[in-house]
Amino acid sequence: MKKLDCCLTIVLLALVLVSLAALYLLQGRPAGENLTVEIYKNDRLYRSMPLAETSAGEIKISDSEGHYNLVEFKDGKVRVKEADCPNQVCVKTGWLSKPGRISVCAPNKLKVIVKGKSEGTGRVDTITY
Repeated sequence: MKKLDCCLTIVLLALVLVSLAALYLLQGRPAGENLTVEIYKNDRLYRSMPLAETSAGEIKISDSEGHYNLVEFKDGKVRVKEADCPNQVCVKTGWLSKPGRISVCAPNKLKVIVKGKSEGTGRVDTITY
């Protein structure tokens, strides 16, 4: 009985490792071509640009009250690098590089959205909706 338990444990461990490796490889795939980043301020389109063609840089977006967000572009990714909002959720969201990913700063009324067609079937699911 001990030999069977040992074999089952090894098989289950191997399945877990293979599953984790598959998830890691699938998450690391490039998101696709023709991605654009749209930045909205006060529910109005502030700027839209192709994500792949943006060179490394930053855009500071501020309002008349002095509140600001610093949006950074680098290597086909975008993020809110700095903000003066109290909760910093937009900054903690991190880098965005796949279609449907979004960073929102509610106090400063800023949204950063990556748009484009994702690889695969192109269906909308609960995550990208």
